[in-house]
Order: sequence, then C-alpha cells, then structure tokens
Amino acid sequence: MRADIAPFGVDVMLTAAGLGVLVAIDVVPRRISSVVGALGLAYMTGVAVVPLALGILLVVDISVTLMTFAIAVLVCVGIGATRWRAQASLYPPPIAKRGLGAWQSWSVDMWVLLAFLVLFGLFWGVGMISMLNMPLSAWDAWSIWARKAEMLTVHSGLIDGFFANPAYGFAHLDYPLQYPIWEALHFRAAGSFQTQLLLRHLWLMLGAFVWATGYLVREQVRAAIWAPILLLVAVAPGVWQQLITGYADIPMAMFIGLGTISLGIWLRQSETPLLIVGAIMLAAAANVKNEGMAAAMAVLLVVGVITLHRKQHFRAFFIAASGVIAAILPWRAWVSAHGIAGDMPVSKGLHPGYLFDRIERVGPAIEAINAQLADQSRWLYLLPLAALLVAASLVSGLGRRVAAFYLGAFLLTWTVFVWSYWISPHDLEWHLSTSVDRVVSAPMFVCIAAVVHLSGVLISSLSAARRRSGRAPLPPT
Repeated sequence: MRADIAPFGVDVMLTAAGLGVLVAIDVVPRRISSVVGALGLAYMTGVAVVPLALGILLVVDISVTLMTFAIAVLVCVGIGATRWRAQASLYPPPIAKRGLGAWQSWSVDMWVLLAFLVLFGLFWGVGMISMLNMPLSAWDAWSIWARKAEMLTVHSGLIDGFFANPAYGFAHLDYPLQYPIWEALHFRAAGSFQTQLLLRHLWLMLGAFVWATGYLVREQVRAAIWAPILLLVAVAPGVWQQLITGYADIPMAMFIGLGTISLGIWLRQSETPLLIVGAIMLAAAANVKNEGMAAAMAVLLVVGVITLHRKQHFRAFFIAASGVIAAILPWRAWVSAHGIAGDMPVSKGLHPGYLFDRIERVGPAIEAINAQLADQSRWLYLLPLAALLVAASLVSGLGRRVAAFYLGAFLLTWTVFVWSYWISPHDLEWHLSTSVDRVVSAPMFVCIAAVVHLSGVLISSLSAARRRSGRAPLPPT
C-alpha cells in the first residue's frame, strides 16, 4: 500500500514547492483560480527546482533524505506564502464573474477546450492505468538512471566507490543527477527500491507538461488553437513511447520545451517572471543530461544574440543566463575534482585539425538526425507545421523576432547534436543506432514550443493588423 500511495505524496510536495516558487516570482497572482490553473506548471517547477537544490547539497556532502527534501519544499512554500501575503495589497479582491452560463452561449474556445479535456483526459487516464503495472525494462533506464537512483536511495549521498569504480563506467558517471534524485525521492517514499512504480510518475509528468504549456500561453494563444496542438503533442508516438521507456530524454526535452516557450513569450511581452521561469526550466534540462546542457546553452545563446542586437533587456537576460550557468557549475566542479571524465572529447572538438580528420562522420550524422526528424509517424507533422508557421511569420513580418528566435534555437540545437556525433569517439554506426531516435527529442520540443506560441502570435497579429487597416477583425469566438 505504501509503495503505491506514498510516492504520489512526493508529487504533491513537489507541486507545493513549485507553486511557492511561482507565487514568489509573480507568475501566479493571488487568486484561487490562478492557483488551480498553474498546478501543472507548479509541478514542473517543483521537479526542476527541488532536485536541483538537493543536487547542490549533495556536492557539498549533505545527504538527500526525505527530511532534506521536506525542508527544501518548506523553504519554497514559505517563500511563496510570504509573497502571497504581500500580494494582498497589490491585487484587489476579484470581481465576481459570471459562471459558465448556458451551453448555447459558449464560444468556440469553450467547446474546443471541453473536447480537449475529455479526449486528453481519456488518453491520460487510460495511460495511467496501464502505467500502474508496467515494469521498467529498457536498458538505459536501468543501467544509467535507476542505478544512480538506487545508490542515492541506499546511501543518501555520493559514494566515491561508485563513481570511481571502472565497472560502472558505462553508466555515464559524468551525467548530472537531477533525474536520479527525482527517482530516488519516489523510491524513498515507497520505502524500498521498486522500479516498477516509476512509470506512473513519468506519466503524471506528461500531464503536467501539457497543463503547464496551456497555462503559459493562455493569454497569448486562444484555447481553440493551443488545445488541439497539445493533444497532438501528447498522442505523438515520439513523445509517449519514449517517455515510458523510463529514459531521461523526454523529461529533459519537456524542460527544454517549457524553457523555450517561456523565453519566446518573454521576448514578445517583456515580462520578467517568464524570463525567470525560462531560466529555471533550462537549468533543469542542463542538469538532467549533457545533451540538455548543450540544448539549453544553444537556446540561451540565441536569446542573447537577439536581446543584444535589439539592445532591449539584455541586462535582465544576462542575469538570468548567469543563473543557469551557476546552477550547472556545482556538479561540473564535483565531477572535475573527482577526476570523472565524460566520453565526449569536447576540447578536441574545438580543434580544427581534429574536426577535419573526422569530417566523414558529418554526412551520416546529418542524414540520421534528419531521418528521425522527418519520421512523421512518430511526430505527427509537428516539424512541418513549425516550419510553416516560422516561414509565415518571417515573410509576413508578424511576430518576426519570435519566429527568428524559434528558428535559431532549433537550428543551433540541431547543429550542436550533429557536432556531438562528429567528435564522438564511438563507432558512428553504433552510436547513431543507439541514440539518434532519442537525441532528436530536444529540437523537436523546440518545434513544439514554436507551434504552440507562433500559431497564437500570427492570429493575434493578423487581427491587430486588420483593425489598424480599418477592416473587420477576424470572426470572434
């Protein structure tokens, strides 16, 4: 009984911690309706912040236990509660609003949202029932992630004998611990190391991601637009089939997607809380996998170029980007201090001679990555839709800066992953066959962010342009 129920208590506590952070940075105003709407984003924020904080405690030799977890959660909740009380003078009592009214008067958005809730609810509910009894059987889920989570469950800290043991070299010991810490918290709550309980919590994360994305874009994109897009994302085999392997790639990509869309909205709206959310999500992605760090740096670099070129809000961005880097450094410092080397020769990868000697690897890497991106049986045409929206924005000039951001983020992320196969010491055919189907999840979630956000930007910009020209606006909803 404990193993089935107690781990969900961890999810509740992570949601509470994330909600405290969101209230503290003014993402969630002092209204109950806003709190309910933000629960998905709160969970993803809690999953980002709390394991990241516990990982920093680990490198300074403070054990990860349920007690330290509870303290971290209470700190986040306390900060949020303090801010909640302070907001009492900033937000007047909400004006009473009409209820839903008669269904005959519902707008198109309301009907689409209702259909989305029913369809996604059925999909998610059936999936959750399946996850309750599905074992964790994929190789990397055991050999890389769960193995480290077991070490943290049994020993509570970083055991030198584990990281110094060459027998565990295959487990990518240089990978950050964000995801294993999240797993270990659920194991500890369950009272034992039981990997069969993990997939239900990963499935919960999928629901939270969809919920979080809808909340982020609620003021920029009509529900009639974002709801069917997010339903398409959820049912895409490239998303849910990867998720239930238990690998870290989709959780990492979810953070990339939320961070990218938060920064995209910030570039358009200049709302500092969204910049902070973007930084939190990218910091989490960077601490899940090395590939997440590469993708996060690519996204930040594109935002930095845009803000520097436009000479707008560069200082705020620089502070946020510095925060992301600061969140990455503790683990990297610990790894370096303990002589734990990764399998990617990054320093050699910056040397022109090394790159030239391996130039024959570039073509097959590009071909393999593009083949995975072009597999629409897995991604349900999200990439072509993103390309169409970006092209329409660039050509029309409607939301051009945001479109340029999404295009740049995708291309730079794609380039970084081609480069990683270029410099990899592993046999290229083996490396591609065992990883490329997962590697493309990061650029694909950049595409997902582009589709959800740009679809709303284009329609709102088109409506505004029609009003300025004196023509009738687009049909109301």
